[in-house]
Amino acid sequence: MNIINTTIAVSLCVCLIGAGPSKAEEHRSLNRIRVTQYAPKAGSFPGCTHITFRGQTEIVTTGARLFHRKNSRSSFREAAIKGLRDAHAVVFNPLDQLFYATDTGNHRLISFSDPARRPLKNSADALANIKLKRPHDIVFDPSTGWLYSLNPDRCRVFRFKTLGGKADALDLSSHFGYSRALSIVNGRLYVVGSSVGAVAEIIDFEKGLYNIHPSFGKKKNAVAGSWKSTGLVLNDVDFFQGRWFATCYFCPTYAGNEDCNENKLIRFETWQDLKSGNWEDLSRFLPDKIVPYYLTPRKGSLYIAVFSHEEPGSFDAVHRLTISD
Repeated sequence: MNIINTTIAVSLCVCLIGAGPSKAEEHRSLNRIRVTQYAPKAGSFPGCTHITFRGQTEIVTTGARLFHRKNSRSSFREAAIKGLRDAHAVVFNPLDQLFYATDTGNHRLISFSDPARRPLKNSADALANIKLKRPHDIVFDPSTGWLYSLNPDRCRVFRFKTLGGKADALDLSSHFGYSRALSIVNGRLYVVGSSVGAVAEIIDFEKGLYNIHPSFGKKKNAVAGSWKSTGLVLNDVDFFQGRWFATCYFCPTYAGNEDCNENKLIRFETWQDLKSGNWEDLSRFLPDKIVPYYLTPRKGSLYIAVFSHEEPGSFDAVHRLTISD
């Protein structure tokens, strides 16, 4: 395998986060950010991890159930798709007009044409002759028609165009342990190495070429934690209005005596900023003690699925972040 920039050296020293913008500039920048609860308008989803859009149709992933509505003015209804277990994400493929979902707890991927109708189009429990084991995220690249998903443990990323068809796999297990998310930005795939707090930028999937972007202040590998005890434990990383946004799995259970809110939602401009710690902490815009999970950029908004690790279903929702001029 050909690897570009495979060093994931991290700073173990205790020092200040990079200089970044001046306090006045940062204050003005933060004043332009607004975060509101987008869905549901009242109450909570049970175990909310993701929202996806197809035109005006919206689908929210909530573990054992999917919720959907025809547009933002309608009420959410439970989807007809049954038997899900800890589902994490859904994406729409316009080429075959099907939705694809990670049925994580059932160790499979599924496809369906309409969330309001029960029958599945197809399902798969293996890709590229590799058994699926708690597949997490799934994304679609409109520039190539490829779908991507991943096994989180000993990270393997799968590339395919339809369930039951040809699939390829990229093994990142020599660099990443637990890995939760994928993103497509400007036709390039990014793989989020959660436990190591790093992101793989895939240059050429077929040739196995990629860059590894480490994060500042990483103290130990962990599936969850807090900024001070573990460094970043990335849930998702995505690009929105000229900057990268990242969420972390920080919560009271894993934070111990440390602050579980610090740096659970950050943004930065470049991968060098991630490496040096030159980022803005946006955690204050989200409720205390909740976990921000998958990010969905859409038009002028960034949607953030959040849930409570300690009290599932109590504060689980989709929040909407916007930035005014």
